[in-house]
Amino acid sequence: MIDARTHVVALSHQIDSLAAAPVHPRLGAARDQLVADCADHRAYARLGALLDQVLHHAASDGAEVDLLAEASAMWAEGVALYAEVGRIRGEIESALVDPSDPRSPSRFCDATLSFRQLMDNAKGTFTEMDSLGKRLRKMSHIPRHPRQQDEPLSQWGWGDVFLARRTDALARAAFGEAGTPETRAMAFGILSGYSTNVHGSTYLTQVVGGPRRSHRFRDRIARNSVGSWFGERYPDVRSCRGIAESLRFTGVPDGTLPGEAIDFITRTLGATYDLSQLTAVPDLGRGYERLITQLELLDTFAQPPTPALPAPRFITKMFSDPAHPPQSPTTPETATPAYAHGPGVVPTTFSGGPGFGAGQKRPPTATDSTADSESACGSFCLAVLAFLAFAGLLGGPCWGEWADGRSCTFWEKHVAENWRNAFTIDLSQEEKDALAAQNQPLTTSNFATAAGVPQMDELVAQLFDLQVRLWEALGKASAFLSGCGLIYPEGRLEFPLYRQFLAVPNDTVQPHRPELDDVRTFYRYPQTELENPVDFSARVPVGANPGRFLAVAVSDCVQRWEEIADGSPGLKNLDLDADRGVAHPCWSTVGSIDDDPVGVDILAYPDQ
Repeated sequence: MIDARTHVVALSHQIDSLAAAPVHPRLGAARDQLVADCADHRAYARLGALLDQVLHHAASDGAEVDLLAEASAMWAEGVALYAEVGRIRGEIESALVDPSDPRSPSRFCDATLSFRQLMDNAKGTFTEMDSLGKRLRKMSHIPRHPRQQDEPLSQWGWGDVFLARRTDALARAAFGEAGTPETRAMAFGILSGYSTNVHGSTYLTQVVGGPRRSHRFRDRIARNSVGSWFGERYPDVRSCRGIAESLRFTGVPDGTLPGEAIDFITRTLGATYDLSQLTAVPDLGRGYERLITQLELLDTFAQPPTPALPAPRFITKMFSDPAHPPQSPTTPETATPAYAHGPGVVPTTFSGGPGFGAGQKRPPTATDSTADSESACGSFCLAVLAFLAFAGLLGGPCWGEWADGRSCTFWEKHVAENWRNAFTIDLSQEEKDALAAQNQPLTTSNFATAAGVPQMDELVAQLFDLQVRLWEALGKASAFLSGCGLIYPEGRLEFPLYRQFLAVPNDTVQPHRPELDDVRTFYRYPQTELENPVDFSARVPVGANPGRFLAVAVSDCVQRWEEIADGSPGLKNLDLDADRGVAHPCWSTVGSIDDDPVGVDILAYPDQ
C-alpha cells in the first residue's frame, strides 16, 4: 500500500497526462469532461486515490492515530519546554550582563523561580515520554497481515481486502456507478490509486525484500521514505496538513464525508464484491476522519531553531577562541540535521553498498534498532531532568556566598557529580537555610557582587548546554518516531536506515520469508530463506529510484482509462501489494502460508 503523498503526486501527474494524451477521437469528449471534473472537484478525485487509506483506517481500531496524537501532544510539550528554557536563559543572561540595573536582581530571581516550575512540569513530561517510547518500541501499531496469519478472507479487514481482491473490477465498477461530475472525479481517483499501488508496491517489495505481509516493519519504513522522497521534490505535497485541507468538502460539517461520497463508495463496493462473504463494510466516515487527523498530526513535528548563543561577554569567558563557538555533542543515535555550529553525524543505520544505491557505505548494525535508540534516549532524558532539578536550587544555597564574592560550596560539592544524582541530593541544614533565604529580596549591591563570581559564567554555560541538549532530545524523539514508522523521516533520507529504500538493490530473487525477530532486525535487508515459489518476473531495474515507478504508473493509468472508456472487458485483477511480483493476479493460499512451497491459487477474474 502506497502512502498518501505518493498517491497525490501520482494523481496530479495522471490527470495532466490524460489531458495531453492523444486519445482516439471518439474518446476525446469524455476525456475532456473527465479532466474538467477532476479539476473542479479535486477533493473527490483525491478521496478516490486515497480510498485504500480510508478503508484501512475505517477497519482499524484507531490505535495508531491515537499514538500519533499522543506523540504530537508530547512533542508540543517538549518544544514548549525548550522555548521556556531559552526564555529563562535570556532573562538570566540579561541580568548578569547588566547587574547594576535595579531590575536585574528580581529578573534573575524570577527566572530561577521559573526553573522550579519547569522542573515540576518536566518530571511528568519525561515520565509520559518514557511510557510512550516503551509502547512504540514494540511496533504493535503496525498490524500483522491476515494472509500471513492464515486467516480466511471472511475475517480480513477491508483495507487488506481492497488491495488483494477484485481490484480491476472495482475500478471499472466505480466508473459504472459514477453519474455526476463529483463521482466521475472520484472514479478516476480510484483508478489512479489502482495503477499507483500496482507499480509502487512492485518497487516496495524489491527494496524491502518481500511483500508487506512478510516484512510489515520494513514496508512501513520504506513507504514513508518514498513519501518523504516525493515530498522533497514536489512542494505541493510537502505539507500533509495541506493534503488534508484539499480533502475537505463544502456544504457539509467540517471533517465529514458528504453523503454522496459515502453512497457512491458503498454502491461501488456492493457492485464489486459479494458482501455476504466478507466482514461488514466499516464506517467510511470514521475512516475519513482518522485519515484527516493523521495527515494534520504529521505536520506537527517540526524541529525548532537551534539555541541562540550566549552573549559575547560569556562566549569570551567560556571559550578560548570566540571565533569557534560550541558544537552540539551529537551521537550516532541523534540522527538529526547538522547542528548550526558544526557538522552533523553519520548514523549507523544502513545506507547502501553494492547494489543498494550510490556510495559504498557499510550495512546497518543492531545499534539502529528501535529498542537501542529508545534506551539511549531514556537515559539521556534522565540526565536533562536531573539538571532541571538542580537548576531549581540555584537561587538559594549559593546566594549567601555569592553575595560576598565567594565560590559556592554547594555548587562545588554537587555540580561535579553526575546530573542524575541531583534527584538524591541531601541538603545540609545550612544549605536548607540558604535556600529558604531566597524568599528575601536581593539587593542590587549583593547581586552586582555575585554577578562577578566565575561560577555565574559557568551557570550560563550550563544553561546553554542544557538547551542544546534539549534541542537534540527533540531530534532524538523525532528520529525515534520516524524509526518506528509513525511519522515521515523528514530531512533524514541521506541517513542509512531510509536511504536503502530509495534505490532498487541487486537482489533479483524474492520474496524472503519473515524474520523471526523482526522488531530488532527490520533495519536490514532480510537474511532469511526464500519463500517458494520464488519470483523471477521482470521488475523495476536495479538502481532505479521511486521516480521510475511513478512514470510507469502514470502511463498505465491513462491506458487503463482508455480501455474502460472504450468498453474493453477486464481481464486480470492485479494484487495491489505486489505480493507475488510485478503484475501478479490476485491469488489465494492453498494450505498454509508457511508451506514450502506455498500453494498459490490464481483467482479467475470474477472470483474474490
